[in-house]
Amino acid sequence: MPDIDKNLVMNLRQHLRIVSHNKGKVKLRYRIGAVSIFRQIENSTGGRLLDAIEGVHKASVNPLMFTLTIHYDPQTIEPSWWEELIQDSDEAARQVLDRLNAA
Repeated sequence: MPDIDKNLVMNLRQHLRIVSHNKGKVKLRYRIGAVSIFRQIENSTGGRLLDAIEGVHKASVNPLMFTLTIHYDPQTIEPSWWEELIQDSDEAARQVLDRLNAA
């Protein structure tokens, strides 16, 4: 399985906020600035950035609502990691990405 593109994730995270989070499903709202990063993801990974994360089952974008919904296995990905990845410091986010790469 390929490593997660940390630079893309780190650039994307500043445009995201958690709207709702239930164990196994996190919904993120994104700002318009994320659209150019989504294009970079599409160009560099064929839209498969989240496929590099063990435990992610499905991800879907709703462009009308500006949301990204990620379904994941809470046995593989700790639910608290999403808050750390999106809301905490850059250092905390990098640590989560390292844990996700190691999973």
